[in-house]
Amino acid sequence: MFFIYSLLAKLIRAFVLLLNRGSGFSLPGYVLLKLNPSILSSSRIKFKKGLILISGTNGKTTTAKLITHVLNSNGLKVIHNDTGSNLLRGIVSAVFMNTSLLGGFDADVGVFEVDEFALPALLNYFKPSVLVLLNLSRDQLDRYGEVDIIFDRWREAVSKLSSSSYIVADSEQEEFKELHPVFPGILKTFGSDSSLLHHTKLHGKFNAKNVNAAYMACSRLGFEKENITEKLGTFKAAYGRGESFVYGDKNFTILLAKNPASFNNNLDLVNSGKFPADTLFFILNDNLPDGRDVSWIYDIHPDKLFEACKNKNIFVGGTRFLDMAVRLKYAGVLYPDEDKEKNSDNLNNDLGVLIKKITGSEKIMDVLILPNYSSMLEIRKLLLGRKIL
Repeated sequence: MFFIYSLLAKLIRAFVLLLNRGSGFSLPGYVLLKLNPSILSSSRIKFKKGLILISGTNGKTTTAKLITHVLNSNGLKVIHNDTGSNLLRGIVSAVFMNTSLLGGFDADVGVFEVDEFALPALLNYFKPSVLVLLNLSRDQLDRYGEVDIIFDRWREAVSKLSSSSYIVADSEQEEFKELHPVFPGILKTFGSDSSLLHHTKLHGKFNAKNVNAAYMACSRLGFEKENITEKLGTFKAAYGRGESFVYGDKNFTILLAKNPASFNNNLDLVNSGKFPADTLFFILNDNLPDGRDVSWIYDIHPDKLFEACKNKNIFVGGTRFLDMAVRLKYAGVLYPDEDKEKNSDNLNNDLGVLIKKITGSEKIMDVLILPNYSSMLEIRKLLLGRKIL
């Protein structure tokens, strides 16, 4: 059956691509899980040197990519859900899309970022060598509820892991201290020390934590500090997370801002001068990957928002562009009376219209885009011709 599942996964993705109905990264896993909900428990799925799972509200993609980069640079064959599809279906797809045509499975290490709500279910099938717990903060309240709901599920799940398990957790997350009494394995913590961050091109306290978490995970697999830091020097930011490129004659940088924590972190970077820009482009959607409830934008720090927007051109787009415009107004940013007419043209649901205006302006050169998740994919598709990789 493993061979049949492998073949089916590849055929499904090929069919999706043929019909131009998306990337085809999630549907194979969705179908396979319908056929066999316990498919990940197959004895054929074995990683020779270890399995690393990464979960948390923010930083999953960057941390997983950091770990994968170090391991790949050391010549290891890594299976990684690099598209960011981090529900069970995405992980199943990643596994079965990386089998041979005859269904052979050959991988040194598995590195999977895991949706925080999906982590307990995955731990029923996968027993990680290293479990990286980054952080928990409010995100998609209409889907997840409050943080304590997720943490209660995590605590129960890790209590069932073996004594050989190894957890790497954020030292500043108060809830994680409650894992010590129930977790039978070894639990180590990381902080925001920036000494390793300087070996990368990443910025910010939150990325310092991502780098430190990745370092500890790689160390657990036996890699020396000198080796890891050398590999960190050639790391490139994940898509939409500090990614920079030129479109037309304008310089664009995308900083994913999908919840209050990531938004405030990115505003700190803007206000520190790490990403100089003359224009800020806010994009807010309420599509399924984002959650319908966008009330979280009122947890964005108003002073940081005001400071970041000072003396800059402001554009606002997305399905909930009017909500974002109101949020900016309450922060004292958009629609000062004397500029009302000028700014009203910078609001539009149609991202193409706004990009056309930006690229057509002689006064604009450096644009910083702050989108939430689905709008990040849309703007990348518009500017780069691809949503993800």
